[in-house]
Amino acid sequence: MTPKKTLNRRSHPLPHARPSSPDSDHAIPQSSKTPISRTNQALNLSVLRRHLPSTTALISLAPYAVIYTFSAATSTWEKSGIEGTLFICAQTPLASTNPMSTNPLSTTAPRERYSVVVLNRKGLRDFVCPLRGDVDFEAGYIILRGMEGDAEGGEETEGQRIWGIWIFEEEEGSTRGIREANARIVRECAARAAGKGGGAIDGYRDDVIR
Repeated sequence: MTPKKTLNRRSHPLPHARPSSPDSDHAIPQSSKTPISRTNQALNLSVLRRHLPSTTALISLAPYAVIYTFSAATSTWEKSGIEGTLFICAQTPLASTNPMSTNPLSTTAPRERYSVVVLNRKGLRDFVCPLRGDVDFEAGYIILRGMEGDAEGGEETEGQRIWGIWIFEEEEGSTRGIREANARIVRECAARAAGKGGGAIDGYRDDVIR
């Protein structure tokens, strides 16, 4: 197996993302101080299931996120053209084969699955990335390694892509603290998906929206 390359992010810092102005090609939505209702939760879950049928629960969301990708060819971070509402969701667990058994039908406890989804406001291509344990949070960005679009149970493809997720938050307002809160939840989900425990993840988390 080819060793995974270590990314020196100090040499290649992520670009400083800024909220768009009203005259630009995409404007940051105005946040609402009204708490997200259970009706909205059910609607969001229904929309997610159209894109990711294995979704079982909506854990958290952020009203606006921008996806960057690291280019190995140019050693720079580039916008992927995907930005919109970010969701962290749980999926139907997968049965795991027991490698110590001679019975091909023998399985161990089901493996938990979680994904980050960004529904794109700028095009038809959405972002779906399974969480599998390799998550960093640096300079305000959630950094993931994996393969986009492989959230329905394909083989693990660790290290194929490197993604930087920037989440918009206000200095004062309903989205204050949402960036770090979602980064913490992503780490918890990734740890559980990797079988490393992690914090309690129990249903919908709206504490990141204040």
